Amino acid sequence: MFSNITQRQFERVQERYPKASLQPLPSGAGLLSIPDVPLPAGWSAAHTAIHFLVRIGYPGPSPDCFWADRDLLLSSGVPPQASNVTGIPETSIVGRWFSWHVVGGHTNWNPNRDDLMTYVSIVLDRFRQPQ
Repeated sequence: MFSNITQRQFERVQERYPKASLQPLPSGAGLLSIPDVPLPAGWSAAHTAIHFLVRIGYPGPSPDCFWADRDLLLSSGVPPQASNVTGIPETSIVGRWFSWHVVGGHTNWNPNRDDLMTYVSIVLDRFRQPQ
């Protein structure tokens, strides 16, 4: 079961993305998934699903990295920078993993200010940079 804080923050994500889900994982972490996220020009698809782990102890530790559809490439057909096709831990989902972090996550992530929607925005910012 997720903390009340995590649940409230997830409800905020669902206000913007009604099809979003938060699946509990065996370790106690969670998998936040949002289907059909629109992508800007520069990608091989118009939409992708995104997934990221809500780590044990959240909101203390920030989310780190994310996954998109496994076949997502740049429009040139090249894999995106700092990405690889891997399985999402504790799930049967295989996706394109993006090594994308909160810059200075230990100092810039503030659990009193930042929330799950903050990290969704960080993921969306990465998609605005098709590289």
